[in-house]
Amino acid sequence: MDRDADGALWLLLHTGSRGVGAAIADHHGRVARALGEGGLPALDIHTAEGAACLADTQWACRFALANREAIAARALDVLEEALGVAADPASAVDVHHNHVALEEHGGRMLWVHRKGAVGLQAGQRGLIPGSMGTASYVVEGRGEPRAFRSCSHGAGRVLTRAEARARIRPAALEHVLRRVVYDKGRAAALVEEAPAAYRDITEVLEDEADLVRPLLRLTPLAVLKG
Repeated sequence: MDRDADGALWLLLHTGSRGVGAAIADHHGRVARALGEGGLPALDIHTAEGAACLADTQWACRFALANREAIAARALDVLEEALGVAADPASAVDVHHNHVALEEHGGRMLWVHRKGAVGLQAGQRGLIPGSMGTASYVVEGRGEPRAFRSCSHGAGRVLTRAEARARIRPAALEHVLRRVVYDKGRAAALVEEAPAAYRDITEVLEDEADLVRPLLRLTPLAVLKG
């Protein structure tokens, strides 16, 4: 749960197709390797195998969206009852950050695979999250063609999960999250998600100034990590 400068509350969710998506990727990876000749595994979209891969990938994106919508609906019901206010559906922002899409770039139709990246048309809203203890931003795409009209999915890590567990003490996490509501009993397990494990979100936005324009700065109030 985050808050913007005007005091409006924002519910942020980060989840996708989870195990279903991983199973789809594993299956079609095996198919591609079996059909290949020892090079980089690939599937021709004009074959039955390639068409099946695309169909399953698109289904996984729909599953991921339905997953987020189901979680949001249950969370918003609780929040609306507790706070006595209704959510604004028009303010919703939803983006995929691991998917493939057929797009026009440079006068050609291309299959674009984004991994840890978000596709944003000029004027389209997106979200670049920071970490559980730092700001996140609602942004607007600039439609930069050199970046295939894309931006980063988030701040990005500077420490792997293993490095974060080795270097960051639970006490340090508790200090930096002293103004955020979270499960303090899980501090030792949550150090891998500590703000220090991620890049500075301000620097990230500066680096992406040609790609997006910040619209809203969201400050974390409460965090629930699964």
